[in-house]
Amino acid sequence: MPNDDERSDWQAVTARSLAFLCLQNSDLKNEKLTAQARFLKGLGLSTADAAAILNTTPASIYELFRQARKAKGERNGSKNRSGKR
Repeated sequence: MPNDDERSDWQAVTARSLAFLCLQNSDLKNEKLTAQARFLKGLGLSTADAAAILNTTPASIYELFRQARKAKGERNGSKNRSGKR
């Protein structure tokens, strides 16, 4: 009979496998890496697990998210300091 550690390891493997299958059977498999990573993170995977499924590194996922935020014009909560609107 498997102990709790062995069970949780298999549950993690099963969860990652199901997430991979969901991604492959979705319309996102032909989308940008950012959209795929957001999808996998939305399923509850960590950034490291999402990066492994997407064959990249966690650092590159973080950078893609940063660039996507920057492209949208987010300022990390800072206000326009020039006084102009």
